[in-house]
Amino acid sequence: MGLLHFEENANYRYGIWKMEENEIKLRKMLVDEISVPRTNPGKRTEFLSVRALAKFMDLDPSSIDYLPSGKPYIKENNTSISISHTKGYVTLMLSDLQYIGTDIEQISERILKISNKFMHPEEEAYLSGLTGNKIIALLLHWSAKESLFKAIPDEGVDFRQELRISDFAAPSTKGSFKGTAIRSGLKFQIDYHVEKDFVHTSCFPLLLPASDFKSASAESR
Repeated sequence: MGLLHFEENANYRYGIWKMEENEIKLRKMLVDEISVPRTNPGKRTEFLSVRALAKFMDLDPSSIDYLPSGKPYIKENNTSISISHTKGYVTLMLSDLQYIGTDIEQISERILKISNKFMHPEEEAYLSGLTGNKIIALLLHWSAKESLFKAIPDEGVDFRQELRISDFAAPSTKGSFKGTAIRSGLKFQIDYHVEKDFVHTSCFPLLLPASDFKSASAESR
């Protein structure tokens, strides 16, 4: 089985699937016939791996659909969903809260060359004073901002100027920090963990009025 990791807490649940199976094996896992609207073999495997992970998480794989923007949603269901993939892995996050996002990123030194595209000068200055692996720290910032971008309703977001990371400490194997969407003022907790091949982040909202939640009361936060 491709399931690598599963976690559930009071705010969300997520799984990570290692793409070890081919298309034939994945279809056998899913049992029901699923239309795969992709021609690239790698994309087909990725698409089916997400559905196999959904089935493990007790979500009907055929209920996953996409808005014209490409954002996933669950048909006839108020549960929020977020999906991400990187080389060899897919991840799926589910929550009764609005404004959630998840991201998974392959560990690569390439992040050093593009950090100026998403790191605010204040974030760069803060990181310069921290000990630890800078590649991992930058990847966590990038991944967190990808998660935030998926969570918020805004379009055309400038990652460098409009998504801000705070309360970041030297990265460990697991932890959390904060994020803010500057335009809307929405604030988030970002949970992360680091594996040999990738970093993974999941975000959920903080300090929102109860009316902004789909199926959770203020007391349950």
